[in-house]
Amino acid sequence: MKYATGPLAKLAALVAVLLIVAGCSSKGDQPQTPETPTTGDAPATQQMNEYEQLQMRAKQGDINSQFQLGSSYFVGKPVKDLKQAEYWWKQAADKGQSMAAVSLAYLYTGRDDPAMANQKEMLKYLNQSAAADNPMAQHILGTLYLKGDFGVPRDPTQAKALFQSACNSRYSESCETLKKLP
Repeated sequence: MKYATGPLAKLAALVAVLLIVAGCSSKGDQPQTPETPTTGDAPATQQMNEYEQLQMRAKQGDINSQFQLGSSYFVGKPVKDLKQAEYWWKQAADKGQSMAAVSLAYLYTGRDDPAMANQKEMLKYLNQSAAADNPMAQHILGTLYLKGDFGVPRDPTQAKALFQSACNSRYSESCETLKKLP
């Protein structure tokens, strides 16, 4: 499969930023407790408890926890496991979590593991996220339509509509792209 560097590089960078943000935001879901002096492996115990709580919420069907758990597996906390990342992102994406759908789209590019490359699934989840008004997905899909990449037919009119929708959601990169289009 031929890989385009433009839209996929943007997708990779954006997913990485979102995974970091998702990891940080998951801490906001936990009740804050005062810090107390501890010894030994207390930080590891606290981290394991947070992970166990996230895992429990994900198993109970909380789509944001499923997205965060998939993201944890993707970045290697507690271990890097792309199959587990795929499983949890798919659970959330199939229930409408648009960031999980974008993450799956990236995973299915095969950039992190060529064995996971699946153009059909990549486009399915990218379209799903764009249809849910995710401006990042709209921008990436617009770029694919503009260039005619990854099995997406070249369609500048569709590209412009997607960029406009993302720009309306204040996605600055799409606004800048619109300025450059004829």
